[in-house]
Amino acid sequence: MPPVDYYQLLGVGRKARPAEIKKAYKRLARKCHPDLNPGNRSAEERFKQITEAYEVLSDPEKRRRYDQIGTAAQGPSFPSGFPGFGGEPGGDFAYSSAGPGGGFSDIFAEIFGEGAAPRTREPRTGEDRVHLIRIGFLEAIRGLTTALQIEGEEACGECAGTGVVPSSRSPVCTDCQGTGRIERTGGRIRFSSACRRCGGTGKLAEETCRRCGGSGKAGRLHKIQVRIPPGVDTGSRVRIPGKGGAGALGGPPGDLFIQIQVDSHPFFSRAGNQILCTVPISFSEAALGSKVEVPTLDGPATIRIPPGTQSGQKIRLRGKGVPSLRGGGRGDQIVEVRVVTPDARDERVRSLLRQLAEMDRTDLRGHLESGS
Repeated sequence: MPPVDYYQLLGVGRKARPAEIKKAYKRLARKCHPDLNPGNRSAEERFKQITEAYEVLSDPEKRRRYDQIGTAAQGPSFPSGFPGFGGEPGGDFAYSSAGPGGGFSDIFAEIFGEGAAPRTREPRTGEDRVHLIRIGFLEAIRGLTTALQIEGEEACGECAGTGVVPSSRSPVCTDCQGTGRIERTGGRIRFSSACRRCGGTGKLAEETCRRCGGSGKAGRLHKIQVRIPPGVDTGSRVRIPGKGGAGALGGPPGDLFIQIQVDSHPFFSRAGNQILCTVPISFSEAALGSKVEVPTLDGPATIRIPPGTQSGQKIRLRGKGVPSLRGGGRGDQIVEVRVVTPDARDERVRSLLRQLAEMDRTDLRGHLESGS
């Protein structure tokens, strides 16, 4: 029988890295494994060949000897049969993760979804939580400190957040029936690996924590003082470190975010850091000018209405707006003037308006005659 080039068999180059060789073998083993090709002798023989090739090329010493002694035209100097397997060629053979191949069980586990040992359990940070609160318009602008009671959680005190406690009984593992190994058969191939559940001990050294049911978490009512800074608005968030969900397996807790919802105000409204309001003035105040008192966040303030002010005109009060969350002072207050038309049902008012109307017509004719 002509010698076989192991590199060509796995479809890799002679300078292929170990990771490339392993990847190539996994791809071919998944395709040719007897478990996935029941009754297919050709696939079984192919599987034996690629397994032999991987057995050699995955071992640094065997690969070095193969590269020195064997070539594509001259096979390696290995005895008949398959390294790492028991039995003669053509007969049944078995493989164990304890055998010289070391690592085949891990590859088979990746193909069939079985682990050779328990997965490493690492601490994980808890989830962040969000709690919504409503505050008043002026509270949002001035800031406040409030006490909250929030349903939360903490690491279980019984198991320290791991979800398991040492077993006082050390019961026999039900997955491997106490043997510590899991065996599988594929066609005429048998292989075994360490039991994933018990780590190969045959006994369960840990059992589920009864207090938390294995979650590692216990409910707790958090009582916290929250400082809401001046200038927050709807959608603003205040972060409270370490008051979120409990961490898993002893990991740190997540954070709590207080999300703000601000109520409306009957007189003021807001646009960013500006405070907006509308102030009514009389017809005579708009025409003649006057001084008008208006509410502000800091109390009443007086504004000057210039003569001839039109309805909708805006007056700015500097520094009377909302404090900036990022510092740097306050915004402005914008006062919009709304001229109120007088009630003409009173005869005295009607008489005055007629006189004013006659004066307006006289002024208009004068402008037309002068061409201005």
